[in-house]
Amino acid sequence: MKKTLALLLACSMLLPVFAACGEDKPTTVTQSTAETTAAVTTADPDAPNIPSAEELGDISGDFHILVSGNWTWNDYASEGEDGTVIDAAIYRRNQYMLETYGINITNTDVVAFDSSNGSGTGYKKIYTAYMAGDDIYAAAMVGTHDVATLAYNGYLHDMNDINYLDLSKPYWDQKANEDLSIRGKMYYTTGNISVADNRAADILFFSKTMIEEYDLENPYELVREGKWTLDKFGQMVKSVGEDVNQDGVYGAGDTFGLLTPTSTHPAILAAANERVCAVNDNGELELTLYNERVVNLYDKYLDIVTDHTHVLNYQMNYMTGEKKSTATNDERVSMLNNNQALFYSHTMFYIDSLRDLDNDFGILSFPKYDEAQENYCNLVSSWHCQFVCVPETVLDLDRTGVVLELLAYKGKELLTPAYYEKTVVGQRTRDEESIEMLDIIFSNLVYDLGMIYNIGTYKDKICDMVRTGQSLTNIYETYKIPAQMKLNTINNFFAQNTGS
Repeated sequence: MKKTLALLLACSMLLPVFAACGEDKPTTVTQSTAETTAAVTTADPDAPNIPSAEELGDISGDFHILVSGNWTWNDYASEGEDGTVIDAAIYRRNQYMLETYGINITNTDVVAFDSSNGSGTGYKKIYTAYMAGDDIYAAAMVGTHDVATLAYNGYLHDMNDINYLDLSKPYWDQKANEDLSIRGKMYYTTGNISVADNRAADILFFSKTMIEEYDLENPYELVREGKWTLDKFGQMVKSVGEDVNQDGVYGAGDTFGLLTPTSTHPAILAAANERVCAVNDNGELELTLYNERVVNLYDKYLDIVTDHTHVLNYQMNYMTGEKKSTATNDERVSMLNNNQALFYSHTMFYIDSLRDLDNDFGILSFPKYDEAQENYCNLVSSWHCQFVCVPETVLDLDRTGVVLELLAYKGKELLTPAYYEKTVVGQRTRDEESIEMLDIIFSNLVYDLGMIYNIGTYKDKICDMVRTGQSLTNIYETYKIPAQMKLNTINNFFAQNTGS
């Protein structure tokens, strides 16, 4: 009984504060899955503006979704309710579609490590269908760099131009819509239809035990007071570091203030509320990477992460500069468990690896640039994320609009709370503070179009700054011409497709 009550209490704590994407909050709906949307609309003012199943007529049959990307996420396939809470949520959502509308959700899953690079598997599947004029996929969930290439080459349909699809609804991510829209066109987005964006958020884990052992300030309080800044983060990181075996070489057997991959280095740019690129007042995508604030930001950040006596960059060999793993996943988990890392930067999905951790850990947003900055911001990793889109070859756009809208709405009711339960209640971090931090993180996600379109390969070059020793100025100037050429191509496409 105590275990049951504890779980119920934890779940009750989650519902008021959870935000999956932007302002998204889970909604409790008591109707059975057999009831029509019209009945749900009566109970929920935020429900989709979709006629009842009877009024829509027969839209039954298979609804085939292409799922691709660099990581193993498929939020549309489930074998039943006996798996994880997320599997059960996906199953119940699919059953709702089947029982209410006769829609059978099917998919082609081509998710594979390092397969979405702008011309990867997802891109090729939709491109091939487009060239053949085949209406194979009713919708798609495509890895970031592939979906971006598909967008500016004209292979996707503007989601703002699809009946029954209302991206202004709270179960669609309003922050994504704001960041990703160019000249009013939305070729891909995200929201409660998937949890890929949450899983791909760059965050910080920290050891509560080490905070106490080193007599450091409570990071949760620093966040609440608006004092969780890059300077404070650097001070805390440099307060921890020990060559445990005294061999003069720092590695997985030693103790650090920060354990980090090089792949999260672009996250500090978003944390400062800066971007590689942004849309200007003329509706054009432009470079915004290089300014005095960003130069100062990376001067400070590199001073922290290049100090190998306090920071272990496990995706490189600091002695040779090689791009090489110096700590396996098992070793990193062991380091966290043995209090060998005060902070650990990674994407949110890594929490799955910490399920059996004995050491108590917390979750934090990346630090702000300074106290004058209003919000904490967290980058959605373009390499890890996926976005929903609609291929231009879809013939029945109305049907696709109905199904995607309902999948997003039911995702808010079923999928998002299930993910949150798995993420927090299912882990050892069950404190209110972690829940509070996740609310801050998921409410302030950053989608950087410069990274999504991989403008100038700046994202990759920023990742390598620690390894190559290049300055931000050098990187910016070296790749400015190819960056501007790609921007011109993208801007020309959007200008032509808006008639301006």
